[in-house]
Amino acid sequence: MIPLQAVLPAAAAGALIGLAVRAAVPSRPDLSAVLDRLDSEKAGPVLPAAAGTASRTGTLAERVGSRLLAELGDRLTLPRKDLALLRISPAEHLGKRVLAALYGLLAPQLLQALLALAGAPFPYTLPVIVSLGLAVLLWLWPGKEVARAAADARLTVRHCAASYLERVALARVANTGAAAALTQTAQVGDGWIFARMRQVFHQADLAGVTAWDALKQLGDELDIPELARPADTLALAGDGAAVYATLQAQARQLRGALLSDANADANAASATMIIPVTFSVILMLVFVMIPVTVTILGS
Repeated sequence: MIPLQAVLPAAAAGALIGLAVRAAVPSRPDLSAVLDRLDSEKAGPVLPAAAGTASRTGTLAERVGSRLLAELGDRLTLPRKDLALLRISPAEHLGKRVLAALYGLLAPQLLQALLALAGAPFPYTLPVIVSLGLAVLLWLWPGKEVARAAADARLTVRHCAASYLERVALARVANTGAAAALTQTAQVGDGWIFARMRQVFHQADLAGVTAWDALKQLGDELDIPELARPADTLALAGDGAAVYATLQAQARQLRGALLSDANADANAASATMIIPVTFSVILMLVFVMIPVTVTILGS
């Protein structure tokens, strides 16, 4: 006869697996939600979302995330701007977090069931506490990784934006039009952010949107205000000399802010090394002084 200590964890694990499979099965779309998407008054931005944030893989994680987003909608809080910056779909991110949390819930319960079948069961309290703690940890971990990767990506974009500001200023002072200064300058960049800008400018051209409005929307979408600065300046473009001075001042201000941030990071890294270095010096002095002290005391 199978012991009860093995039946209950296995039943709980089976129920959780059933819920995951149910979430992955496609459901019939709600008619009101479809009509809302077709309603022109509820339409989103002028430009569509970047292709990098759309559904690409159709994996289990993305199917689970899509189902949850369809059911819960705006009640879920996701780092959408960070995901757009990293070109990760919200459905894929949510699905990975849910599956990771589900794994954290299942693993201790399955281990408890195996130990119960082997005749060495744990008390119920310990697997439950471990399951909840592991589920919370695995739910939070992908969010922390996305935030860290997005911070690194924004730092890269800020460096690119400083160079972009200076190049746009030079193009504008050479009597290049405001829209051409933005689009032609983006053509010479080889980073991923410049490829994203070229894509946005192409979509803006097809949609009849000005280049500075498209760039401003991209900066708002990715939460990078440095991209919106040249857009705001060129939207009110006057003569080339005035715009050149403004853009150059913005570039200098941005480079100064980047330098200050780099100095702050270096100081923080130096501060964290004080304790290990001090401990190493003290340990070295102890090893040097012990033989001398023993010799003096023994003489």
